Amino acid sequence: MSDNEIANKWTKAKIRKFLGPTLVVLGLFYTYRSHLNACPRELIFAGWAVLPPVWLILEYWLLFDRAEESLADFEVFKHGQTLARNLWGGFLIFLAAFYLGEWGG
Repeated sequence: MSDNEIANKWTKAKIRKFLGPTLVVLGLFYTYRSHLNACPRELIFAGWAVLPPVWLILEYWLLFDRAEESLADFEVFKHGQTLARNLWGGFLIFLAAFYLGEWGG
């Protein structure tokens, strides 16, 4: 395999860096569209409550290659997962306040 082929190879790290943000954008777009189409709020909230933790688990078990990545890479990965968890928790709290409070109408 030439150096160019190795450089263009989709590693698990590259897949994580592309797929994670893509799923977030798609989820936010779906949430916005669901509000316009009168999708049940329970369905939206359940999706945001369940799917992000499932993604974080799958990302850890399937998309982090312990054999290929260093301990420093693992620390960066853990930091990224911590940030994602905190953002997810904040968004979930926002949705709960929006749906249960007076903001939602």
